[in-house]
Amino acid sequence: MADYSTSLRTQYLNPRTHLKNKQTEFRFDKNTMYTSSIRLLNVSVIRDTANASYNRRAGVLSLFKNVRLMDGSRELSSLRNGIDYLAFKNMNTTNEKLHNMNDFLHKSASSQSLRDTGDVHAPADSINQITMNIDTFDESKSGYVNLSLILPLLSSLPALDTTIFPNLRLIIEYSDVNKFVSEDKSGVYTISEPVLACDEIIGQNKKQAMKSAMKGSILYYEIEHDLFQVATGTQPTATLGQIVQETNKVITGFDNKYVSRVLMAKTYNDKTLNYDGNVCLGAGNLVSLAMFKDELNVRHKGSNMFNGDALANPGFRQMLLQETWGDVTICPFGSLTMIGLDNPIGDATNVSGMPKTLTNFRQSAFVGQSDYIGFSVEDYVKQLQFNYKRTIVKDDDASLKNSVAMDVHIYAEVRKQLSFSGNGEYDISYV
Repeated sequence: MADYSTSLRTQYLNPRTHLKNKQTEFRFDKNTMYTSSIRLLNVSVIRDTANASYNRRAGVLSLFKNVRLMDGSRELSSLRNGIDYLAFKNMNTTNEKLHNMNDFLHKSASSQSLRDTGDVHAPADSINQITMNIDTFDESKSGYVNLSLILPLLSSLPALDTTIFPNLRLIIEYSDVNKFVSEDKSGVYTISEPVLACDEIIGQNKKQAMKSAMKGSILYYEIEHDLFQVATGTQPTATLGQIVQETNKVITGFDNKYVSRVLMAKTYNDKTLNYDGNVCLGAGNLVSLAMFKDELNVRHKGSNMFNGDALANPGFRQMLLQETWGDVTICPFGSLTMIGLDNPIGDATNVSGMPKTLTNFRQSAFVGQSDYIGFSVEDYVKQLQFNYKRTIVKDDDASLKNSVAMDVHIYAEVRKQLSFSGNGEYDISYV
């Protein structure tokens, strides 16, 4: 408290511009020094009528398609096409922290609770808090977002000094509410104007200490994005037939960059497939889909990164994911296509620890929606080639969900450097 009374004071910045459901821009005051712990308040959506909820996996994080921190026209840091990454980062923690912090702040319901009936589901209090505002704004239904989650530069930069960055601004471009944010796509939605909370440094001693820290070079990891597509697979004609579909793609988005950790999310190309009518199934479109007998290998410097079964074992993939990214809260069977030999559309026999629908003991849509792939490169990349395989079986379901086209999103930590020259100039480069 003493630090805030003598060295810091909080500013609340309203948007300079707010284009309905499209974009919000904030401008920082000139000749001012802020701490880098900037955060967004009152992040919310208002629906016209009836009840609606945020996406359970990401909550209000599902709003942020592109976020850029700019100095005039010069980009300092950004996250592009980031909603699949943020959905993962929301649950990239322990179940306890997800329930007590992330779900509460982000208005998600991604934590898990084992109930006395033996099934697994989000805790009741998490489910109750994800409802949107109806007609009028209610701050109890709005989210809070620390921007260091979106822009990792803020975790490394000591301060934001507008004598160095004289035209500092934050630009947020929003995702499609009906496809990614809401659990019900039938409504009319309006994204509320958020508020940017910044701590201005007013104490001279603290300000001088921050200026001293902003010398030399600062290393940090930017999250960059690329993707490849898997075409619609060919259905076998025989009843028990199987066809292996193979996709080879050279990804150039990380060429000539030092790459650390990589995250992959597999999603339907057709964004209507994760809906039953107007209501989304499970986590909707912010998922990573488990496919039948799929496997992955990555070629780097002329050799495969994975030996043996090439990440064909879902248990090994989950182990590698958590070794790479740390704790991840994934519901039981989230990385498998189904639970045992149970019919996914009938009452289950294997019910212990099963994510079930709210009305019966059938497998819920959360089964098979969390097959994220994570691994480390920790090397300078000239070129990455991805080899992905899945097995197509004869499917009598009209949607043919196990063989339709997919978008495979790739997010990578790329090493960058912010260098200060000492005369108020700076340079940003890849390392």
